[in-house]
Amino acid sequence: MHRAAITSTRLLNWLKAGRGQGFGKDYLPWIQVTRQDHASIGQSHILPNPFIGRQHHLLSSLERSSCVIAMGQPFITDIREQFPLWPIPHPSPLKELYEDRGLDLDDSSESAGTVALAAELGIRHARFVGLQVPYIYTTDQLLTIDFPGQPPLLVALSIKYWSELRGRPSGKNDTNAKAKKARRRKFQKLRLEREYWRRLGVHWVLITERQIQQQACANLEWALSGALQRIRDEDVVFLKRFLWAWNSIEWRGRCIEEMQAIGRVLSIGTDTVIRFLKFAILRALIPADLARPVHLQLPFPRGQVRSPMSVPAWSHLRQVRGLA
Repeated sequence: MHRAAITSTRLLNWLKAGRGQGFGKDYLPWIQVTRQDHASIGQSHILPNPFIGRQHHLLSSLERSSCVIAMGQPFITDIREQFPLWPIPHPSPLKELYEDRGLDLDDSSESAGTVALAAELGIRHARFVGLQVPYIYTTDQLLTIDFPGQPPLLVALSIKYWSELRGRPSGKNDTNAKAKKARRRKFQKLRLEREYWRRLGVHWVLITERQIQQQACANLEWALSGALQRIRDEDVVFLKRFLWAWNSIEWRGRCIEEMQAIGRVLSIGTDTVIRFLKFAILRALIPADLARPVHLQLPFPRGQVRSPMSVPAWSHLRQVRGLA
């Protein structure tokens, strides 16, 4: 696929357009899935998020899986993918988040920028090809965490395939040398990224496919397909009735038969009941064991009752200290 070369004019246009800036539905990722943007490794995706109200630009299937897992955790209120690490001094992203919400942050630390940080760490800072302009590195996903009664938190995710980190040995010496050099540069970039967030007091986590609970991801993908995109006033009434019926009826048969029974009780169609079920799964309104398959032709995998604000066992955030 053809992609236009990165030029000074293009970079200025990106900045003027507000790329890498904003919150929620107004955020624009620095790198986007377009013909003009950077190439991605693997398959890129554009994933609608009904809860934030915009589309996510994801550069690999692994990034998509991580994003889907995040969308199934209600305490994650914002997902900003391809988040830029500016090369020059700039305010802390956490400070910007607090200011956007009208909150005061005791720690008003700023970032010196990746150029100064790389020099301190003894890492060569990349430049855009053909330009004397420092390259703008990115973090794959920056999550905003909101627990009731607590100030917001940020968690930065670097999402890489395990094979990228292990390298791909080759029988040819020259190719193998290039692979080793590329792998060394990748780890230098990860070190730079980790130190960038550490100095700002933001959790940074390296995620591979080994941290993604594949069955939970598949269940959430199913729930995203056809779930309620917006909750209208009349939907709230039916949702409450659905949850009442769900908790009142003891059922051990197939999930589709349970949906049909609830539909008869509420006098609504089965398709509508299934949409409520999918929404309830995504918002953790019903106890579900998402480590087991969710399928209409199987009994529903009921799990332990937990708060929607708690970190589930299948979450890739379990390794973040202070969250799990």
